[in-house]
Amino acid sequence: MSLRLLPLSPFLFALSLGLACASSHAQQAIMLQQKMGPAEFSQAGLDKLDPAELQHLQQWLADHAAELAALVPASATASARVVADRKPAGGGGGTGHQADSADRKVGRIVVSPIAGHFEGWRRGSVLTLQNGQQWRVSDDSSLATPRPVDSPEATVKPGAFGGWLLKVKGYNASARVEPAN
Repeated sequence: MSLRLLPLSPFLFALSLGLACASSHAQQAIMLQQKMGPAEFSQAGLDKLDPAELQHLQQWLADHAAELAALVPASATASARVVADRKPAGGGGGTGHQADSADRKVGRIVVSPIAGHFEGWRRGSVLTLQNGQQWRVSDDSSLATPRPVDSPEATVKPGAFGGWLLKVKGYNASARVEPAN
């Protein structure tokens, strides 16, 4: 038994093409909505876009993802490794105030509260900041607080000879740290 294909009329061909395109647009909308979640998708007003506008937005975001990621300040970047890998403005490499000034320009100084209770650190301790970054103490320094402190502000900045230094507000100690995430 052989299967015989019948020619499609121009109308049926156009209709099937239109349904395929509509399906593609719907998949684009569903993809973005799944990534964001229905509440955030709606809160951003994306549910008001027609399928072509939504597809254009998604394509634009895909084309400019690297540029957009570079605009996120270091303190808002969830990965400590991303912060550590950023290059300072103007080639960097200097020390002292001039290097700090260049680092501020590209957002390499991280200021964020520590997530939860802080009791200090010792070699190997991993400190998690509220912005999601995790920093591991890599030197032999230690700090023990008399009592746990809730979410003290921490600052992580480039060290004078490379690496990173972490300091907790209210304490006269710092630790050499490395990215842990």
